Amino acid sequence: MKKIIVIGAGIAGLQAAKVLAEKGNDVTVYERSKQGKVSYNWRDDVEYTVFDELNLPIPSDSIRTQNVAFLAPYSDKPLFVYQEESKMEWGVERHTFADMLANRAIDAGAKVVYETAVESLIISDEVVKGVVVNGEEIFADLVIDCSGMDSKFRASLPASMGITATPNDDEAFTVYRAIFDKKPGVPDPDQKNKRLIHLKPEGMLGISWCVVEPDDSVNVLVGKIGGLTDKDVEENLKLLREQHPIIGDNVTRGGIYARIPIRYPLLKMVGDGYVAIGDAAFMTIPLIGSGIACGLRAGQMLGEEINAQDSTDISVLWKYQVRYYQNVAKEHFLIDCMKRKVLVADCYDVKYVIESGFITEDDIKALTGGEGFKITGKELCKKLRLAMKKLPFILSVVGALLKGVGAMGKASKIPTEYDEKKIDKWVKKVEKVFAK
Repeated sequence: MKKIIVIGAGIAGLQAAKVLAEKGNDVTVYERSKQGKVSYNWRDDVEYTVFDELNLPIPSDSIRTQNVAFLAPYSDKPLFVYQEESKMEWGVERHTFADMLANRAIDAGAKVVYETAVESLIISDEVVKGVVVNGEEIFADLVIDCSGMDSKFRASLPASMGITATPNDDEAFTVYRAIFDKKPGVPDPDQKNKRLIHLKPEGMLGISWCVVEPDDSVNVLVGKIGGLTDKDVEENLKLLREQHPIIGDNVTRGGIYARIPIRYPLLKMVGDGYVAIGDAAFMTIPLIGSGIACGLRAGQMLGEEINAQDSTDISVLWKYQVRYYQNVAKEHFLIDCMKRKVLVADCYDVKYVIESGFITEDDIKALTGGEGFKITGKELCKKLRLAMKKLPFILSVVGALLKGVGAMGKASKIPTEYDEKKIDKWVKKVEKVFAK
């Protein structure tokens, strides 16, 4: 039996706690928020397949998401992406989902301690030995850090562990998210405009969206790479109201700022006595930031690897990271390269590739949902004809795609056994791709 501490009742950490407790490990989750108030006060989308995959019940207050449309900057022609209802994601209430996962962990034997913040890590001889809670040192065989992208615990680790302390500015996405009421007397938009995502609105390095939900609420987001100011939000909300008159005057939920990672996962997620998981390990899809399914799978894998070996040794933790990379993470390196290209692209170039049909519905599905790139000879010829009108830009996009394929290839060659020299060499090879 191992003593394991989880910092934060995040989705990934709670799934790991449940799996570990099922095998008799002594697992305690420390969460600073009140019970019922963990995470955000809104719905987020979760990949539909993960519920069956991990035998998770779908919370009763969840809803099927709607088909989405993307609007290029300075454009009035959305690109609508159709998906069969049976393959649509589930929109789950974050509070409800966190409570459900916590209760499952408790039923398995874990302890979840609310309104209790971990103050710091106990580190001795470059090994994490436990945590400090309410001034008390609590020792453990393993600390699982599920405290988010800006984890102060990850930042406090010894440099010798080689775990990235903080993300760069262009790897963080700051969002304002609010749920509004509907404006009385304004009819609902048609189905193709009920879930509209604006790409680089007015040239901003980010997105905004307006989603008319089935429960008669209006889900609004303004997000920007790096920092997001009150002025950014004010200007974008004004623009959204002009384009979506259905947005009401009253915020019913949310109305807060949040930060999420939109970069490739940590190249080293594990150290002696420590594992980063969820947003603390940058486990999101780099283009859209949705990381719930990734975190759930990571928590399952981590618990299974530790249980199988009955060990928290660094070699076992590394096997978990290898498994996560091979099954989930490697595709994110390709997406990250494409995201970085879009960030610096001219708005009118982005407008052209969407309005002209160079980027299609299937392409969007591949980028945001991991469908995989599939193209026929006829489609390729069409793309080549369209490319001639914006050849320099298209060539730069192709270059980013090839760079992403290379990054994915390097990421997939992660050393399968824990060997510090081989791991350091692999890390440098992958980092070199993104340093160019």
